[in-house]
Amino acid sequence: MRVALGQISMVWEDKKASLMKAENMICEAAENGADIIIFPEMTLTGFSMNLGKIGEDALASESVEAMSRLAIQYEIAVGFGWAALPEGDNKKGSNRFTIIDKSGNNLAEYKKIHPFTYGGESDFYEKGKDIVTAPFMGHVISLFICYDLRFPELFQAATKKADVVFVIADWPAIRSSHWTTLIRARAIETQSYFVGVNCYGVIDGDSYSGDSIAVDSIGNILGQISGREGVLICDIDDRAWKLRNKFNIRADRREDLYIKLYNEEAEL
Repeated sequence: MRVALGQISMVWEDKKASLMKAENMICEAAENGADIIIFPEMTLTGFSMNLGKIGEDALASESVEAMSRLAIQYEIAVGFGWAALPEGDNKKGSNRFTIIDKSGNNLAEYKKIHPFTYGGESDFYEKGKDIVTAPFMGHVISLFICYDLRFPELFQAATKKADVVFVIADWPAIRSSHWTTLIRARAIETQSYFVGVNCYGVIDGDSYSGDSIAVDSIGNILGQISGREGVLICDIDDRAWKLRNKFNIRADRREDLYIKLYNEEAEL
């Protein structure tokens, strides 16, 4: 699987301008033989709480429609983030990560499980409840967003099926060392490929250094792009499963004990 990391400096809350940038990156990725291109969290707007301006109908998203057209046009799968308006009786929207296949079909869609409370996100976006996995190019992929990266239990659960994990983010430069450290740690402890795609630039007054990165199942960096917009191309093979079969860390996990200890601690 050839993966393109689209490190974009999106135009704040301007979907049309950001989509033009994204299309150029999609074209570049396709020309370089990528099977899929992944963009950062809230790809076309930046990390905005202004649902009244950026929110979209969950069942008729303009961003999903636009990315579907581009996926078909350039014959490449596209992964991107967007904000959905509240559904039904919900009062909050949802922060989503959608992957469209090259035929324009919805391959997978994830709702962020951990909104970033420190940044006020949980006031506007509900907590997702489901881990998402999907088959793609002979692999099983799993989708996560930004702050999720700080909660390792999620990734242990997801990688019981998945061997490739995509994490999209708007992760600020001030904590960039956390970003790269956590990506590599999650890869090592789950014996999985990790692809983390962040944004770049000064967006709504916040600085982002990018540092989009692809890491193999033993923590080696396959490629990283920092300090600029751009597209990074990385190849992912099937060595994760080979490693797991040879050096089976998962067989030594004691999840029943972990649950017991957690419940005992919670009762204190």
